[in-house]
Amino acid sequence: MPYDENFYRMYREYLQEQTVRRNHDHVFSLFASLLLHDSPRVMDLGCGIGEYATYDQQHAAYVGVDLNNTGSVIPFVQADYLKLNFGNLLPFLPNAFISLFSIECCHSSESKYTLYNRIFSTFPAVKYGLVGGFFYESRRNQETVSEAGEIVSYQTIEDPSLHISPLFTELRIHIRTPSRMFGNDVIEVWKLLVRK
Repeated sequence: MPYDENFYRMYREYLQEQTVRRNHDHVFSLFASLLLHDSPRVMDLGCGIGEYATYDQQHAAYVGVDLNNTGSVIPFVQADYLKLNFGNLLPFLPNAFISLFSIECCHSSESKYTLYNRIFSTFPAVKYGLVGGFFYESRRNQETVSEAGEIVSYQTIEDPSLHISPLFTELRIHIRTPSRMFGNDVIEVWKLLVRK
C-alpha cells in the first residue's frame, strides 16, 4: 500500500530537507500575506500529516479534511473532499482552503479544476486557495508518472489558459525543489487562487 506509515515517515524526512523547507516556507509566507487582513480560517483538503498546520501558525482557525487520519492534525474531519458534503461538519466557515499536493497529484487537470470551481461555488466565504503540484523536468510531457513507493501521480503540466474560471484568478509559482525522496529534476508548481 503506497500511503502507509513508511511513506509518511519518508515524507516527514523530505519536509525537513533544507531546500524543501525553505521553498515551502517561502510559499506559505506569500499565501499568508494574501490572508493578512482576513483572519485566515483555513480548511486543509487532503491534509495528510498536516504540514501547513505544523509550519504556518498564522491562521486564526484550521481544520484538516481527509479520508485517512494520521493523528497529526487537530481538528480533523474525516471526509472525502471530492464530495464536498462535509460542510456541516466543519467547526467554522472557511475563508481559505489549501491542498498541499493532494488534489494536484491525485487528479487529472479536468477533475481538479472542476473541484476548484465547486469549492468556490459551495463555500461563498472562501476567498483564497493554495494548491501545490509538481513536474519532473525530464518527464514534463507525461501527465502521469510513477514515483517512490509505487505511487502514480499527476504532474501539473496543463495549460492554464484552458482552465480560466469565472470564479477565481490563478497565479502560478514554479520553484526548483530537488530532494532525496523525489530526485534532482523536480519543479514544484504552486497555484494561488483568488476569488474574483
